[in-house]
Amino acid sequence: MKYFVSRSTGGLYLSQLHAQIPDDATEITQEQYEAFKGQSVIWSDSGVPSLYKPEHDKEVIRAAIAGACNATILEGFISTALGAEHRYPAKLTDQSNLQASVLESLFPGLDEDWTTPFWCQDAAGTWAYRPHSAAQIQRVGSDGKAAINACIRQKIQLEEQLAKAQTLAEVEAITWTAPQ
Repeated sequence: MKYFVSRSTGGLYLSQLHAQIPDDATEITQEQYEAFKGQSVIWSDSGVPSLYKPEHDKEVIRAAIAGACNATILEGFISTALGAEHRYPAKLTDQSNLQASVLESLFPGLDEDWTTPFWCQDAAGTWAYRPHSAAQIQRVGSDGKAAINACIRQKIQLEEQLAKAQTLAEVEAITWTAPQ
């Protein structure tokens, strides 16, 4: 008996069982046939079939998820601290500046009319250095932290899915979508 695997169908074939075997079928050993059952088969550039091992693709996807998470964080976040939605930047320098502003807003003995200017974009798309009260900058800080944590949670969930993925289709189905 001869054993085959087809690149076009991904199917396994036995010479004594299947009347028609695809033209692109490659003969394989009985051991390969048994190993390929129920598994994903991949093909080398030279046309040699082998059992799919997801670890390489997992590393590529893991790196893509990490990059997409970082990019989403750096795109900034929305806060309604000023009474309407404003977009705030979140590059590393912006995060440091926000932390310093929030920290300053917590100092004892602040004047009641204390404000700190902070860069943000309004609904019309205008970026400006707008004054924020202590409560407003603290809210911006909380909203920024929540946005970053949502991205990190999303990244962790995708990494957990990736760890469980066993087939090429399962690995390829794992993609980054920004949290809402």
